[in-house]
Amino acid sequence: MPGLGYESITELAPKIESGELSPVDLIEASLARISQIDQRSQNLNAFLAVWSDQALTEARAAEKAIASGNYLGPLHGIPVGLKDLIDVAGYETTGGSKVLAGNVAKTDATVVNRLKEAGAILMGKLNLVEFAIGTTGLNPNTGDVKNPWDTTRITAGSSSGSAAAVASGMLPAALGTDTGGSVRMPASVCGIAGLKPTYGLVPRSGVLDLSWSMDHVGPMTRTTADCALMMNVLAGHDASDPASADRTVPDFTSGISDGVDGLKIGVPTDYFFDDSVDAEIIAAVRAAIEILPASGAEIIELPMPWVDRGRAINLGVIHSEVVAVHEKMIGESAALYTPAVRRRIQSGFNIPAIDYIRAQRARQWFNQKMAESMKLVDVLITPSVPIQTPTIEDCTPSPGNAGAGGELPMFTGVFNVTGQPSHSIPCGFTSGGMPIGMMITGHPFDESTVLRVGHAFEQLTDWHQRPPADIPEIN
Repeated sequence: MPGLGYESITELAPKIESGELSPVDLIEASLARISQIDQRSQNLNAFLAVWSDQALTEARAAEKAIASGNYLGPLHGIPVGLKDLIDVAGYETTGGSKVLAGNVAKTDATVVNRLKEAGAILMGKLNLVEFAIGTTGLNPNTGDVKNPWDTTRITAGSSSGSAAAVASGMLPAALGTDTGGSVRMPASVCGIAGLKPTYGLVPRSGVLDLSWSMDHVGPMTRTTADCALMMNVLAGHDASDPASADRTVPDFTSGISDGVDGLKIGVPTDYFFDDSVDAEIIAAVRAAIEILPASGAEIIELPMPWVDRGRAINLGVIHSEVVAVHEKMIGESAALYTPAVRRRIQSGFNIPAIDYIRAQRARQWFNQKMAESMKLVDVLITPSVPIQTPTIEDCTPSPGNAGAGGELPMFTGVFNVTGQPSHSIPCGFTSGGMPIGMMITGHPFDESTVLRVGHAFEQLTDWHQRPPADIPEIN
């Protein structure tokens, strides 16, 4: 795997701890890549703000602390980017919208405070779909983020900048948010690892809401092991978040290398592999699944004839909750929203309250069905998205054409309904050279098994080690 820009946290951290690699050198390398790749040669448009001076100041402090024997752990001196829904005291949180221009956060989000306490170096704010309301990654306000594997194609969304920054080697890690797949879809089409944790496991205090009963914050990294390292810092109860789960948090790296021997892998026979799913995606995911029995996993086919209702339930809840989130702002500043986002929010005012109640009742039914179906397995494996990565041009709305890409969250949104941990990792490429992701979904609060399966697959393959061919190596 070429160069410092594509090394994982797992590789970088021991070098920093031992003094072989200075945090200053790492941050300078990251800033050089951001300047070259994001702003000049490729113009990926992943960053909305880069905090160069502050990052270098923190890197010097980290270097001094580590040399003095005060090493804080694997994230100490590691550059991390933040989706611009996440508050950092003294910096703007805009949600990628003109509505919140000049909105300077007074306090840190809980996840930001935890990253700082772990010694991570925050590099800046990352681009996104306006207020995270969209799946393709396009934003007329801030400019569209380009996919590092093919800059004519989308990154998916809404955590578009987070995915592009990691996939192009500008950062080893970033935070995204996921309400219908906004961590896992970009991870899939950009060829990185992205984890949506169990609902409530990672606090959302200080993070702009989209749909409070389905929003998740999750890590986006080069590898599954790096997601585990990030989760060791991010997870845990937060009294300021009403949805935060008050439970003991494990060490997510413990047991990650135990392999898949004895694990039962569920493969749905319905929906995720039907005729409407792209054939190359099906072939790649099935080939990935077939690797695992040789390492001791048992594959169990699971009938799930009801699972196709999941995305509709996901949308039924989101459409009502997003209106409640934006009611005041859109009443005061409707003209500042982009037309497509404004229409989506305003359409929610016409949804009867009974429809929201029905969606929540259907959600309870759906969650019970999922729990019953998964009793015999440890995880499910499915494709992350059902279609190949469309172009930016095809996804750009025009008069009479809503744009392509609406199918992207058909699979990921299912697991926002249930709140289960769900993880996308690379498992192949299309004939056109674009990454294909597979999704590993586990029982609630069993991230450890999900990460164990993801890591085991990465040890058997090298899909996650392949960098985009057109991205220059600067280090």
